[in-house]
Amino acid sequence: MSRVRSARDINSALSKKGFRVEKDGDHIRYYFLDAHGEETGIKTKISHGSLGATVSSKLISLMAKQLHLTKKQVLGLIDCTMTEKEYRETLRGKSIAV
Repeated sequence: MSRVRSARDINSALSKKGFRVEKDGDHIRYYFLDAHGEETGIKTKISHGSLGATVSSKLISLMAKQLHLTKKQVLGLIDCTMTEKEYRETLRGKSIAV
């Protein structure tokens, strides 16, 4: 399993899994929303210029920490082997309200 992913794949996956996407000049920011559409405080970002590139293993590790997941779990979230429902259950299991 490769440890890098394309920024487009990350953008697509997070956009479909309960994250609000906000683009600004330098970054694309992802805010995880609760069942009522309110921000949970869980967020991450990628560089706006990276959409045509791959995201490094190091950055994926940083994203994992921000999303309260292991690196393997983040790769599952990106690759769609982890659903939004499973992500919410994982967060609840860590006593993170979503």
